[in-house]
Amino acid sequence: MRKQLIVGISAAIISLSSAGFTLAHADDDDRMQKRHEHRIEHRIEHLTKTLSLTEEQQVQLKEQMLSQQEQRGDKQASRKDVFKQLQQLDPSAADYQTQLNSLVLQAQDQTKSMILEKAEQKEKLFEILTPEQEKQFIELKSEMDDKKSKHRPDHKDDRHGEKKCR
Repeated sequence: MRKQLIVGISAAIISLSSAGFTLAHADDDDRMQKRHEHRIEHRIEHLTKTLSLTEEQQVQLKEQMLSQQEQRGDKQASRKDVFKQLQQLDPSAADYQTQLNSLVLQAQDQTKSMILEKAEQKEKLFEILTPEQEKQFIELKSEMDDKKSKHRPDHKDDRHGEKKCR
């Protein structure tokens, strides 16, 4: 009888703690989503002031940015998965080279997809902006890049500058 009571209490504690963890994780996701939305709102406000966006442009831009944000999470998970698989490869396995080549191809496909999506995002942005706003945006982007390079001189054109990746 005592064992059954202990097992029952243990099962209840485990159930409640896992339910609490699930709720906490969902709360983190909500908080993260709100943070992303706040960041998007801030970007739109900045672009509205700088480029004199209309109400319609603001709405279109917000929709585009939210859509990009949703896609970004899936892409990041996919990239992490490839690198996790790479870490788990066994160099002494008979089919090591085949597995490695497969992961390289996956990473290349992901990179290609990312580049094409970036180009598509820029096209969509320029469809929203007027030609004058496009010029202002390009100037703004250039100014931002200059500021970044001044604050972080070791990170010129890429994220790692002259340093080697570890």
